[in-house]
Amino acid sequence: MLGAGTTLSDRYRLTTRIGGGGMGEVWRASDIVLGREVAVKVLTPALTEHATFVQRFQNEARAMATLRHPGVVDVYDYGLAVVGGRTISYLVMEYVPGESLDLILRREPLSPARTMRLVAEVADALAAAHAQGIVHRDVKPGNLLVRPDGRVALGDFGIAHSASAGQLTATGAMLCSAGYCAPEMATASDVSPSVDVYALGVVAYECLTGRLPFDGDTPVQIIYKHLHSAPPPLPDSVAPGPRGVVTKALEKSPERRWASAEEMGLAARRALAEPREPLARKPRRTLVGAFAVGAALAVSATVVGMLWMRPATPAEDRATLFDPVVTTEVPTPTRTQVRNRPPAPSAKPAQPPKQPPNTTHEPKPKPTVTPSPTLPTSPPTSTKPPEPTPTPPPATPEPPEPTQVPPAEPTGDLQCIKEPCP
Repeated sequence: MLGAGTTLSDRYRLTTRIGGGGMGEVWRASDIVLGREVAVKVLTPALTEHATFVQRFQNEARAMATLRHPGVVDVYDYGLAVVGGRTISYLVMEYVPGESLDLILRREPLSPARTMRLVAEVADALAAAHAQGIVHRDVKPGNLLVRPDGRVALGDFGIAHSASAGQLTATGAMLCSAGYCAPEMATASDVSPSVDVYALGVVAYECLTGRLPFDGDTPVQIIYKHLHSAPPPLPDSVAPGPRGVVTKALEKSPERRWASAEEMGLAARRALAEPREPLARKPRRTLVGAFAVGAALAVSATVVGMLWMRPATPAEDRATLFDPVVTTEVPTPTRTQVRNRPPAPSAKPAQPPKQPPNTTHEPKPKPTVTPSPTLPTSPPTSTKPPEPTPTPPPATPEPPEPTQVPPAEPTGDLQCIKEPCP
């Protein structure tokens, strides 16, 4: 449908086909209005017919137009054109002289130093895009353009990110390239900056070895290996520094990869400066140390919390244990009451009868004096006539006395005193 000489929107004349894939084709074109060479990315008609995808693609094109970075290909224009009776979407970008990394790797692999330099530059470009919320999702050698001076530019930004993960084109091909597709994109359809980190790790592996870590007869077989197989080890000639950068980027779990493209770029520069130092272990040690410190703080916090809260519950338990003790002490006041009961009825009524015995005890000292023979003659004359008068009053209180105190002794004394009286 497209070919050399096709003009889009009466402005962009296609001249040479640069490359293509499941998403569409890339052409070298001429801007008739401004008189400059550009690169035009033309989407397949199957994707253009989806209004949702077209809207997302347009939004991404606008976002890319605001992105300015030396490692990112500039975006000039976006539009729709009718070719052969079908509407297609296209994206006009900066034309970068040089050749793609794909063509370079077909000739020979790169040295570890050149690979780390390329990884650092591409990571910087990805970090700039991620900072604005743009995820490339199609990082591969065909989208990396190497300028004549050796600098690398990343192209085709936002195209894969605009489509939903796992969506298939009319030809049945997945939007991401199978050889560089992160495992989470094939399972959970997660779109995060970590998928670009993984794809860049695959590119670095290919630069060092000249081949992909996983291959197969079909894209499904390749995706399956991305999910379940470990990548073959790198050659022994690769130093520990570059080896660690690539190995960590190819982790299956996004949490175990480099935390960001910026961090991966810094690690690549350290590996370039000191290739013999295993860089991948340092971040792991720091992560392990951070987790250890966090676990220690969590354990100490829980212990302190348990010790802080523990006295409150025993106090309540003691209070509940003391409650039955208080109930058991209830009978002890009953003992005091029992002690109070006998004195209340016995002591109080006994005191009034004790007063008459006091009056009766007044004559008792007299019998102590009366044993002399002279005393019996004197009492009948003066003292004994008044004594019978006090005796009748005690006779009235005497009935209660026998109920409490036996009056045997006082009655004997009175009889002995009364015998000489009559």
